[in-house]
Amino acid sequence: MNYTIAQESRIGGREINQDRVAWLATADAVLMVVADGMGGHLQGEVAAQIAVDTFIERFRSEAKTLLPDPAGFLATTLNLVHQTIVRYATACRIPSHAAPRTTCIACVVQNGQASWAHAGDSRLYLIHGRGPGSGGVVRTRDHSLVQRMVDEGTLSRAAAANHPMRNRVFSCLGGDVAPHIEVSPPVALEDGDLIALCTDGAWSPLGESLVSELRRSPLVASVPKLLDAAENAAGLRADNLSLLVMRWEAPDPDTATRDMQLAVPPERALAPISDEEIDLAVAEIRRRIPFDPNGASS
Repeated sequence: MNYTIAQESRIGGREINQDRVAWLATADAVLMVVADGMGGHLQGEVAAQIAVDTFIERFRSEAKTLLPDPAGFLATTLNLVHQTIVRYATACRIPSHAAPRTTCIACVVQNGQASWAHAGDSRLYLIHGRGPGSGGVVRTRDHSLVQRMVDEGTLSRAAAANHPMRNRVFSCLGGDVAPHIEVSPPVALEDGDLIALCTDGAWSPLGESLVSELRRSPLVASVPKLLDAAENAAGLRADNLSLLVMRWEAPDPDTATRDMQLAVPPERALAPISDEEIDLAVAEIRRRIPFDPNGASS
């Protein structure tokens, strides 16, 4: 596979960065994931870290070197993240109203196709083609109250951009409500396509300029430039902001396949994830991140 990836995450005007960004690849598949720990709850950064760690660990186990079912992998892993965060909160005796929560968007690219799934308002943009006059744009639909009003026709897109409840989501991972998880059908990629995953701290201040700037600038330069613009637009109270972008290049039959970006462990039989495995994961998380009852929230 031929592709380029650039990423960056910033704290913005907050005390801590609750965003987490990661990607991992075999010779034949790429996983990208962005999680935005939710402010107003204890240890949002822990929830986001659980999301990223869980995706990376499952991808390492299951991509041999392809995933047999990318959509199933994405949906199952998002549900597992939710269960793990809930058990972590219970083990730490965090009240349900304050328990860690995170939004999450994850994408798998293999066999020249992209599949993605999300919960919350972290977004994915699929930008077809090269240059300003290229093809269309596909993006995820936010699981937010404002997006629901737009869908119902009671709020315009222009008004939604500055609505006071624009950050209120009805789906997330963690908490006492089962998440609404939306999984895309696979989409065939074209040469020069861009796949951008980002938190609301990046997309909200930029609006449609995020897409136009990604098309206009070289990939490695566009990511820091876009985050600079988002921080400036948001001002002193800028949210955490993260952006992960892939540029896909159609395979050239005369060019050897790109080397593996990161190695995966040897083949092993896949097995259903048991309660014991979830409990072990929670115990390991608690060992690495001791619970602070006065932990930060934003």
